[in-house]
Amino acid sequence: MISLDEARELLLAGVGVLASERVAIGEAAGRVLAADVVAPRDQPPSAVSAMDGYAVVAAAVGDTLRVIGEAPAGAPFAGVVGPGEAVRIATGGVVPEGATLVVIQEHVECQGDGIMVRELSQANHVRPTGGDFRNGAVVAIAGDVLTPGRIALVAATGVAGVAVVRRPRVAIIASGDELRAPGSRDVGAIFDSGGPAIAALVEAWGGKPVRLPILPDDRVALDAALAGADLDVDVIVTLGGASVGHRDQLRPAFVGLGAVIAFDRVAVIPGKPTWHARFGDGRLLVGLPGNPASAFVCAHLFVAPLLAALTGRDPGLRLEVARLGQAIGANGLREAWLRGRVAVDDEGRRIVSVDARQDSSLTTPLAAANVLVRRLPDSPALGVGDKVETLAIGAF
Repeated sequence: MISLDEARELLLAGVGVLASERVAIGEAAGRVLAADVVAPRDQPPSAVSAMDGYAVVAAAVGDTLRVIGEAPAGAPFAGVVGPGEAVRIATGGVVPEGATLVVIQEHVECQGDGIMVRELSQANHVRPTGGDFRNGAVVAIAGDVLTPGRIALVAATGVAGVAVVRRPRVAIIASGDELRAPGSRDVGAIFDSGGPAIAALVEAWGGKPVRLPILPDDRVALDAALAGADLDVDVIVTLGGASVGHRDQLRPAFVGLGAVIAFDRVAVIPGKPTWHARFGDGRLLVGLPGNPASAFVCAHLFVAPLLAALTGRDPGLRLEVARLGQAIGANGLREAWLRGRVAVDDEGRRIVSVDARQDSSLTTPLAAANVLVRRLPDSPALGVGDKVETLAIGAF
């Protein structure tokens, strides 16, 4: 049995970023850029008005100016503005040649075919050419995650498609004769809750989940099911079937298909049966415990970092400090990750409450949790207000 840090090091050893593909900018949210995005033009391409008003060469309070035309957004005025003249302009309209400022419409009085300036702002209300970015500027770099803000920036360049890291295909396979898909009417059925939860996490972490049928415990039937399964994926995630019972045949079944075991026990609570194997063709396998809470916790510790590495993100655990809202006991020999909930108090401090229900089969406390509280081996008992490390869980 190895430590969590050793297991994660083995899991991530030699894992490289997947190949790139090109997608439309409207389909790129959350994806990781595989190449820099370079602006092919200035933005804005011409000076434009920041307000509705009148484009003029110069103005003083009391001036009377003749309106010679209009410059709505998207339809520039074709002429030149001279002294004593004005062009009515909309927000976003191209500032006509000759004009240097925009007098906002609230500061003028209309008089026939002209205007009289009643007031002036300190600002000229003109957005200059290239005020957002210049032609040739690198607006996003390889490795950036395309957040909604970056989507806006890239779209503003006029670029229609971007090169992004391919989403890893992840096969998710639950096993156990007792399991049934939700909706089954079998009396005494245990519904597969781990599989749908892990699929949702994989989707949120940038992967493409491939749900496969529940596998049986019988070795002959198991081998037959695997022989016909769609395992043309980057990562295989299994749930259950890897404990010490005589019916736990999943690990030897994959060994029979050519998988080489890297580790098969981890000194962590929950999740001791977590295992990892690799195929000669590069496919990676993460075996999670069968209990849904254990699988959920260990997915954050193993599957999330693996998908991050495959898509060019940082695979490190993003730990934050919180203060305990209640006392907790000393920890044992294995590193523990306890389900809890963080809230911010009136003084802006992060306060975490550890759920008393840590049974790995329970989904009610799992749904209520928003963090895991990390307890290193042999950690002492802690009291109210003591600091602990937490890891955010879930995806939404």
